[in-house]
Amino acid sequence: MANERILIKGTPKTLESSGASIANNALAQADDAGYDIFVDGSSYRDAKFVLTITFSVAPTENTVVSLYARPLDIDGTADGEIPEATRPTVYVGAFVVNNVTTAQTIELLAEDVPWKADYYLHNSGTGQTISAGWVLKVTPFADAPAP
Repeated sequence: MANERILIKGTPKTLESSGASIANNALAQADDAGYDIFVDGSSYRDAKFVLTITFSVAPTENTVVSLYARPLDIDGTADGEIPEATRPTVYVGAFVVNNVTTAQTIELLAEDVPWKADYYLHNSGTGQTISAGWVLKVTPFADAPAP
């Protein structure tokens, strides 16, 4: 086929391997690692984030856990502001939760992620606390011409 496009993916990176619990309406950093599209992502601007979480009490159906970025080195070594629950920074997207207490693995496809950033989860009104042990991973991807 002429002008065919393919999807290529990079190497997954774990941003948080065992996060602390996050109360309802609270924010927490995925502090095991940041993500740099040039160093970690093969210069791919898009990314798939995968969140694995559990709740000890089922959250409200179809509520969300939001993903925010804190851009780093945006002007020399000057960083963006640290997100706060009442003043988030760069919104990346939302993981929609199910009303279950078993582990949920949820994906979020994001376009044009910040070049270099730390990432934060905001338990945006699920009604319950996210249990300790959550995991956040990122995999870079790009759309490219077929060989």
